[in-house]
Amino acid sequence: MEKLALKSLKAADVQNAVRHPDEVSRSLAAQRVCRDIRNKALSEDERAFAHKILEHIAHDSADMVRRALAITLKNSPKLPRDIAVKLSQDIESIAVPILTHSPVFTDEDLIEILKSKAAAKAIAVAKRISVSDHVARAIIRFGDSRAVAEIAANDGALISEETASQMLDIYKNDDLIAQSMILRRDLPPRIVEKMITLVSDDMVIKLTQRHSVSADVAIDLAERSRERAVVDFIDQAWVTKDLKSLVRRIYAEGRLTPSLLIRAICSGQIRFAEQALAIMSGVSVQKAVLMIHDGGPFGLKALCARAGLNEKTSKIIHAAVVIYRDLEISGLDYDRANFQELMIERVLTLPFDLPEADQLWFLEKLDGFSDVTLN
Repeated sequence: MEKLALKSLKAADVQNAVRHPDEVSRSLAAQRVCRDIRNKALSEDERAFAHKILEHIAHDSADMVRRALAITLKNSPKLPRDIAVKLSQDIESIAVPILTHSPVFTDEDLIEILKSKAAAKAIAVAKRISVSDHVARAIIRFGDSRAVAEIAANDGALISEETASQMLDIYKNDDLIAQSMILRRDLPPRIVEKMITLVSDDMVIKLTQRHSVSADVAIDLAERSRERAVVDFIDQAWVTKDLKSLVRRIYAEGRLTPSLLIRAICSGQIRFAEQALAIMSGVSVQKAVLMIHDGGPFGLKALCARAGLNEKTSKIIHAAVVIYRDLEISGLDYDRANFQELMIERVLTLPFDLPEADQLWFLEKLDGFSDVTLN
């Protein structure tokens, strides 16, 4: 067998890797042997012989020799699984390269290793090029916050919605883990929604910029900053397809207030107002649209009365509809921001008083437009 093995493995390297009295010489020889095993096509008999050599190297008393094996074969599928497991139980400088890179481990192997609760090894597993959801859950259970942050940031880790939710429940106050999750490519929509209720305002901005946000998430943002968040979100084009469900959820949760309606319609959000007045009054959207636009002042007044709005709110809504219509038929080509700005400016010049809170809201909105223009 030994002669057959020497077709691929040099006899001198094998002998030095096993028997040389100097550990440096053994480690250099071990590396050459491992390189040949990694790079050459071995027959079945040669593989069996190589396995015996690797077993001997893996049990060498010198760390340097074992490390040579770990570094050289860390990426190789030719490393026998039992030897990989043996090396994973070694000191960190030997175990970490193998745990981070070796493709020969099973999920069960990795979970057994994680049960040791060795921090550096858990971090190594979390950095693997691919990690199953099963292993990700074990990292959350047995690893520390640094390992969890690594798995959260690892796009090669298949993290289910349930696992991500568990991660947030345990580490809801850990900004590093939250930041790592935000940077993922595949964050489930419900996890985006959950994170919005937990992270800082700055992180919310990053979260909504990086991940698509559903109508449900817009409502959760509204919980934080009330009507302004809703109006800001319905102003974005992505919400058009979800507008009906957005309005229904706001209404079901008791947040479709007269103030929200005023702020939306006076910001030019006529489609939101149509949906809102329809659901508040109990009529179809088609009928609400006709009463708002084609029924004259009396049709809109009747719709507002049926929606339970008082006379002052009804007058403001009617005035906003008139302003909207005038801008629409002016023939001028407004961009969205300019249209909103003109709407709000005209609303603020109406001959009746707006509620003070709404006045302040519109002034802040106009100030925001000014900042954009200056920039």
